[in-house]
Amino acid sequence: MKFFCRFFLILPFYCFLFAQDKKLDSINTNYLDEVVVIDSRFELKRSQSGKSVIKIKSDEIQRFSGLGLGVLLSSRMGIDVIGKNLYSGANPTVSIRGGRNRQVLILIDGIRVSDPSRIDNDFDINSINIEMIESIEIIKGAASSLYGSSAATGVINIKTVKPEKTLTLITKKIWGTEQIANWPLNKITAGNHLLNLSGGISGIGFKIAYAERYSNGMSSVVSDEIDSFKKVNFNIGFNGKISPKLSWRVDWNRDDIESDYDNSFPIEDADFKYYTELNRFSINTKFSYSSGSLNLNSGYQKNQRDYESSFPFSAESTNFNLDFFNKYVFNEKLYTVLGVQYQRATMQADYSPKNTQNDIYFNSVYTDPSGLNFNAGLRYNLHESYGSHLTYSLNPSFSFNLKQNDKLKLFSSYGKAFIAPGLYQLYDPSYGNLNLEPENNLSFEIGFEIQSKSKLFSALFFNRTEDPTLIFDFNLKQFGQYSNSDNKIIYRGFELSYNFNFSKIFENRINYIFTETEEGDLRNIPKHSFSAISDIKLSNQTYLDLILQYTGDRSATKGTFTSESDSFLEKYTLFNLQLNHKIKKPSLNLFFSIYNLFDKEYIVLPNYSTRGRNLLFGLSFKLD
Repeated sequence: MKFFCRFFLILPFYCFLFAQDKKLDSINTNYLDEVVVIDSRFELKRSQSGKSVIKIKSDEIQRFSGLGLGVLLSSRMGIDVIGKNLYSGANPTVSIRGGRNRQVLILIDGIRVSDPSRIDNDFDINSINIEMIESIEIIKGAASSLYGSSAATGVINIKTVKPEKTLTLITKKIWGTEQIANWPLNKITAGNHLLNLSGGISGIGFKIAYAERYSNGMSSVVSDEIDSFKKVNFNIGFNGKISPKLSWRVDWNRDDIESDYDNSFPIEDADFKYYTELNRFSINTKFSYSSGSLNLNSGYQKNQRDYESSFPFSAESTNFNLDFFNKYVFNEKLYTVLGVQYQRATMQADYSPKNTQNDIYFNSVYTDPSGLNFNAGLRYNLHESYGSHLTYSLNPSFSFNLKQNDKLKLFSSYGKAFIAPGLYQLYDPSYGNLNLEPENNLSFEIGFEIQSKSKLFSALFFNRTEDPTLIFDFNLKQFGQYSNSDNKIIYRGFELSYNFNFSKIFENRINYIFTETEEGDLRNIPKHSFSAISDIKLSNQTYLDLILQYTGDRSATKGTFTSESDSFLEKYTLFNLQLNHKIKKPSLNLFFSIYNLFDKEYIVLPNYSTRGRNLLFGLSFKLD
């Protein structure tokens, strides 16, 4: 009850704040008209959405190209990428509202991506080339009824760049450093470059892109030794129309990663290497008709991983996903989606398991001129190993005007998510457990948004119950085993976000999240997290971004299922700076970034190296 009291006490205050604000007619930003898609698969105004949707556009993505996708995502409310400030070869964990990788669904162009050979059947965001991202949409909370299993705490849909209509060449080169605190910045130790050619011939668009990223300036674990990292990305895509009503898009993406890594058990410096080869194929088709469209999103990923160490290991996996759905518009008030989805995962290591899932789902959206909106979904899942499961979501909202240019939106949602154990968790000879039950999540949230031409304030309370949940129990076998918890696990907290402009040249975004758990696992996830970004328009061509990210105290070990006592990591604050300057003729963009401006020493994971002050500078050139 105390959470609801705290939560709703702030509502009258911010209603008063907006009521007293002076209208800034010179500001062009209008949050009311922003269109979002991810929460319904239909283009709806933000005021009609029953979720607090995050939308990241191309300009902001490009400004973060030097700092990386992890830093960009972590700048948004309720999201943290653990590992974003470690050595480049580290595997990052995407955390939303206290969840882990297995509970966050990653989509690329609407298609689920995953690596079944990884422990949680998740996806390494290091495999995504930020230079080829056009936009990102994110919803938080259970979304399994619309997007399928694993969408328990959120969905991140990454839309990649489409071919240009005319022949266009884009080149980008970044030089920089990647090293720990208190090391002299006297040589280039990291960088990336991109070459992207796109255009159209006889109505068919094409793109061919090549990118490299490398680093050679710090160790994975705390050590004076240097570990190297290199990723090569190659992308080919085509799109076009067979008729005015039928459009298609085909993409092939290849990633090759070669990286040094160190021993993790026990943690020590070691001369180990791993190699990853990822091939990703995707097909998107859309047939439009008078009242809607038929859509097919299908993708296939093949992953090969090889580890050279004292205990060499190789794994190969495939993931096939087919999502066929019909979007139908009854009228201006009622929108529906009816679809079927098929998923197949395989893995080859010392064992060769597989599993399949077949889903049928339905989602409807009702929007009324009065401001009442209702989004509801239902999905029936038939899993090869676990039989049938039913997931659902209920998401009402109500929007109304506080005054002429201010709108208040109240929203709530309740949903269930289903997560099957990964192939590794089931079949690994050392740690697997064939008796695992799937994880079930029940999520509830309630909140509000106040929107105006110059401001967007949102606040919400969330509560998620996992019963059963997937854990690693150190008390089973000699070295532990994957298992299910005996008790219900509860995660809850609240989020605050405030976007505002002092003037047309000074835009600000402030985010705060509080997260706590009963019996759960918040290792490396802080109870208090805060971020602030100021976008300053120095001129029509020059922008300065100031970024503050605060990470509070957090647990370093998990003691609930072991006899160990929890140890805690100290809070820290990082400041980052970005400067961008655009030149129209020729089309040139110059940029400069400083990560960890004050060279702060801090710990993300015990005994692992973290980045100190680092510089990045570069340029991009567009010729068309």
